Amino acid sequence: MPLDVSKVRYISLIRMEGGESVLNIPYAELTVDPDLIAGFVTAVIIFAKTPIRTIRKAAYDILIQVGESVLVLLVVDPVPDEKPYREKLQRILDDVESKHGDKLRHFEGDVRRFREFALTVVKEFPFQSADLNMVPVSKKNGVRIPFRVGKVDSELEQVESFINGKRTVAEIMDLMSLSDEEVLALISILSRYQWIEFKHRLTDKDVLMRNDCPSIVLEKYGAQYGQALEDLLSKFDGVTAISKILDTLPYDRNALWFLINKLVEVGCLKTAP
Repeated sequence: MPLDVSKVRYISLIRMEGGESVLNIPYAELTVDPDLIAGFVTAVIIFAKTPIRTIRKAAYDILIQVGESVLVLLVVDPVPDEKPYREKLQRILDDVESKHGDKLRHFEGDVRRFREFALTVVKEFPFQSADLNMVPVSKKNGVRIPFRVGKVDSELEQVESFINGKRTVAEIMDLMSLSDEEVLALISILSRYQWIEFKHRLTDKDVLMRNDCPSIVLEKYGAQYGQALEDLLSKFDGVTAISKILDTLPYDRNALWFLINKLVEVGCLKTAP
């Protein structure tokens, strides 16, 4: 059974020796303080006489993967098959032990050095499943990304440079030198922290209708396109497909497509209900 990332609520990396949480990544709201969950799990692991891999609560399960210096904790909605989740947890565990095992065993109290490892976690558990045909669009005033440091910051900047409101997720993946998994993880981070949103790429089968937009916008495009703008807008009735509208107009089809996309971007046209 495939993994469902929408069921993931919280992931934490906890140092075995001292019980400190060195990396926390919230995916969804929890009714319980995640720090309390981490402390509870650590205590159970330390004092249990037999290895514990799963703790079941009323509303969620806690999956635990234990290594030499760190344990990985996953809070997830109840799932019928833990195997795909555990396989990913084990890959995270192997990677963190390989890269940071010495730092975890000789811990000096500074968890900032582990922030970059968040990207490894999100590669395994993206914040959302991506629709490769959707077009990401940049937004202003997103939420601060707590682990946007070092390599994560650099790679997020690379992805952002390819987001222009026209390329689909698949096209961005093809253009970038990063692995597909990294690109999808980075896009999911930008979406999770509200730095991008997604829109459908228009097709000639789509049906649009006029929407209120500032007169200054109409004046701007009217100066550029003249009568073509007025003729085009008059055709969008919320019933007729774009292809049929284009067939009725005596203007260059590519130029009209460009104008339609612009009018959608600025809100003068919208998808019909």
